[in-house]
Parts: sequence; structure tokens; C-alpha cells
Amino acid sequence: MIDGEVLENIRRHIEVINDTSGLNFQLLCAGEPGISAVKVAKTMFSGPIYACAALVGRNDNLSAEKVGMYGESLVLYATKLGLGTCWVAGTYDANSISPKVEEGEKVWSVITLGYATEKTPLRQKMIRAGIRKSDRRLEQFLESETAYEELPAWVQKGIEAILLGPSAVNRQPVNIVYSDGNVCARLRRTDYELVYVDLGIAKKQFMAAACDQGVDGTFEWGDGGRFIQLVGNLE
Repeated sequence: MIDGEVLENIRRHIEVINDTSGLNFQLLCAGEPGISAVKVAKTMFSGPIYACAALVGRNDNLSAEKVGMYGESLVLYATKLGLGTCWVAGTYDANSISPKVEEGEKVWSVITLGYATEKTPLRQKMIRAGIRKSDRRLEQFLESETAYEELPAWVQKGIEAILLGPSAVNRQPVNIVYSDGNVCARLRRTDYELVYVDLGIAKKQFMAAACDQGVDGTFEWGDGGRFIQLVGNLE
């Protein structure tokens, strides 16, 4: 089971997210040892899942993007606490969880929370390897007259973080547009339901990596949203 203090920290973090974003994230915990908080496909997971976050928000593109942005914020926070996490959109049993969903809202996804096993079972390794075969190359995430190798380090690291981040069915639909020091996040495809969730995830991944390089900033909402630096441009 997950330590009670860790769960309380997660719960408080979710409260801050909801107050800030207007979303309705909810922490769901297993009632007893050996029982999962959510039922997921056994081909993708092994062992019980002690807790999960139900990512609830309104059914519109802006809310979907916020779910991606703040959901990935939760993932990064939980990782710092030593937990293993995973975005799960279509491989869980929706009837196994009972979050409070108001009129006009939906459960966009869940994030599982627990501790990773020391050794990944062979079946999971094979599935993950098969999924990762469809990864795009770094330069394919860039729309610019500037070559990838000539980009500022913080932009390179941001793109790397997008490639390494989660995405629905590994579709990775977000490109970075770079021109004269300006950065935008653009959807290259919009043909599936979770595309705006993926947009929010990609923006958060880019922001976290850029911050690690000393460039603090945030994206405007929406397809084509600009990256707004909160400190000077450190090229």
C-alpha cells in the first residue's frame, strides 16, 4: 500500500490543481491490501494498483487540454514522491471506479499510482517495445527554418521531453514551431478524441524541460499557443 503521508500529499496537490484549473480531479484509493483501486488490462499492468486519480473535467477542448496539462503536473509531482505512474485512457474498466461526475463533465482518463516492480514482466516489455517502435524522430517534432541542431538548448530539451512523454496510443500529435526565438505548440493532427489532452501533456513536458534549462515560462491555451517566457531569453 502507499504510505498515508504520501497519499495526503497527493490529495493536497489535487486540491490545488482543482482550485487553479476548475477541473474535478479525484483521488481514489483501494479499500484493502491486494485490491486494486481500478481494474486495468492485465496485458499492460501487473500487480494491484493501490490508488489512482480520476481526471474529470468538462467535455470541451479547453478542458481536455487542461486535463493533459494538470494531469502531467500530477504525474511529475507523484514521481518526485517516489511513486510509479501511468496514464490510462482506454485499457481500464470504467465500471470499476466511481468518481463524482457532474452534468456536463466526463472522465477523460485515469492516472494509476503505485510502486513499480523491480523487474518488468516479459509481456509488458514486449508490449512497450512494440509501442515505442512508432516513435517519431526528434527533428520530426520541429517546424522551423532553423535546423534542430542549431536550436537553443532549452528548445531542444523541450522537444526531447515531448518525445519521451506519454501520448494517447503513442500518436504524439504535437509539433513545436520555432521562429526568431519564439516557440508555439501546434497540433499536426486532430483525428482522435484525446488529441487536446495530448496537447496539454506535451506543453507541460516542454515547460518542465525548459525550466530545467533555466527558462521559466508557460504556454497560451489552444492549438498554436505561444510559449511565454517569465524570465529573459537565455539563448
